[in-house]
Amino acid sequence: MKNLYNYDDWKNSSYMRLGEILMESGKINLYHLSMVLDIQRFKKMPIGEILIAMKIINEKDLNQALYIQSEIQKRHENA
Repeated sequence: MKNLYNYDDWKNSSYMRLGEILMESGKINLYHLSMVLDIQRFKKMPIGEILIAMKIINEKDLNQALYIQSEIQKRHENA
């Protein structure tokens, strides 16, 4: 399991979707992700907003996961 608040844990990661980052860090599990993706098909909302509305994660965790995702993306674009 990787620490969401320690970027060093993510330095060797390739591109990951938000749900993958949150699962890898232990903030959500496969059941949460499956449920949120089902809801997303009907509500057309970002999964982060759904997870916050359901009180599964908080805004701080979402913002950190989005930061990790963007840093991984930048690193691979510059490689």
